[in-house]
Amino acid sequence: MIIQIMGNVRFQITLDPSTWIFDDRKEELDKVLANDADQEQIEFSDSREWSRQIIEGTTKPPTLKSEKKFKKQELLDGTFVICLKPFLEYTEPERGEDAMITFTHDDSTTILPYNQRHKFHAHFSKDGKRLYDDGFIDILVIDGGKIENRLEHVTGISFE
Repeated sequence: MIIQIMGNVRFQITLDPSTWIFDDRKEELDKVLANDADQEQIEFSDSREWSRQIIEGTTKPPTLKSEKKFKKQELLDGTFVICLKPFLEYTEPERGEDAMITFTHDDSTTILPYNQRHKFHAHFSKDGKRLYDDGFIDILVIDGGKIENRLEHVTGISFE
């Protein structure tokens, strides 16, 4: 199922949680809760040499097949979330940082401030499966490695 972000925004966008499993911005829930974000940067003084090694495959023993298998297994077993910050920013709310976001879930609504968007994570996969049969998601408000709030079965997002 898709979720539309509507309301007082410059651009209304549509979220399709079924595609997030292929999105490199997804993160494992356990790592997010452990504040273990991947912030390691790889630097190479001679990028030509690095490119040559990748193209020619100088890794001994070859690891490409096992890397692909591990990633596939991780997708089949993983519990994933994706930060909603970039998606919410794409909409360009008319009120800017003062905007409020209404999340519709389980026949109720919760209003949260837009300026806290970096804490909003969409929980879309658990143990390699969709969270709900209808494809909707939970919103986790995560701060400092703790889940402050869980909005279950979110079906709509709108700006005020």
